[in-house]
Amino acid sequence: MVITELKKLFLEKEYRLILFLTTWLIIGYTLFQFIQYLPEWLPYVIFPPLLGFCLVFLISSIISRKDLREFSLKRIIICIIIGVAVAFLFTGIWRFVMFFLYRIGIISYIIIVSIFYMYGCYKYAVKGDETIHNLGKPINTILRWLVFIGGTIVSLIIMFILMRIGIAWAIKSPEIKDRLAWVAVIIAIIMIGLALIGILTLFAKKLNAWLGIFLVLVSIFTAYLMIYAFYTLGSSGNTTYDLWIQIVLYLCEVFLIIYTTLTIIGEKTEVISKKLKFIKPDVILMWLIFSKAAYVLAAAADPRIPAEEINVVLSFLLFIPLLIIAGIYGIVKYKKIKQEREK
Repeated sequence: MVITELKKLFLEKEYRLILFLTTWLIIGYTLFQFIQYLPEWLPYVIFPPLLGFCLVFLISSIISRKDLREFSLKRIIICIIIGVAVAFLFTGIWRFVMFFLYRIGIISYIIIVSIFYMYGCYKYAVKGDETIHNLGKPINTILRWLVFIGGTIVSLIIMFILMRIGIAWAIKSPEIKDRLAWVAVIIAIIMIGLALIGILTLFAKKLNAWLGIFLVLVSIFTAYLMIYAFYTLGSSGNTTYDLWIQIVLYLCEVFLIIYTTLTIIGEKTEVISKKLKFIKPDVILMWLIFSKAAYVLAAAADPRIPAEEINVVLSFLLFIPLLIIAGIYGIVKYKKIKQEREK
């Protein structure tokens, strides 16, 4: 679970480099988010070195087919020296590669975060269901029914509230009507569809209790995306109210960075790595940090780039199909889980 992976990141020696780079990313992101209160040049000296180090570590990990935690001290020192040289290169030519960095950065970052968040929702939902199942009968049966029914109801209530808010926002801010007002409706319909499939599986004596937890986690993330979208597309950003929203969204984004990092260093990514073979978990992590730093730096450096608007559109374009895939995958996969429990 998250606590276990958090202990790994902070307490185990082999993860110190990952902790250092992740902390660097969060500090740099923080400076860019509140750049209006800081010397303008300060954030721009933070990310070029980080880009250089991540790129060198990433390439070295791919070539050696080793995770960063398997690197010797000598290899790390060599990578740092080369990373410094690459950082100077980025400092000199970043204006020329800015649009390339932005495009590849924002697309890959959103893909990684969306996939691992959705996968994490599924895995934690299944683990939660497994914990309840292990309590023994009859308490586990009662609790699993409550989780399935209660989770579904709670998630639909959240989506109903978001639908009402979305419609109100569309009336207040016409410029976001076509892009935002019906997003909650679409996701709610998908959730209802998944819940109905879950109900139908009851006839095959399969109680997909995990689905209740999964839908609640998805509805919470949907709420974050919608608030982020409204603030980005419909807010002036000049009021005290907007400042508080900015702080809340900043904290949510930092949470996503940490959550995705913990997911990547967890056992679930080791399974993915074994299936893909040529991609190590730390390669994904280095690319996550690189892509986030690249797109934040490029977007801040050139106001002409509609970074936030593109972020909103891509997030929803990826989130909706991933929700369908994860939901159907989980329902199909539960047959195997049920068979293993009955052994």
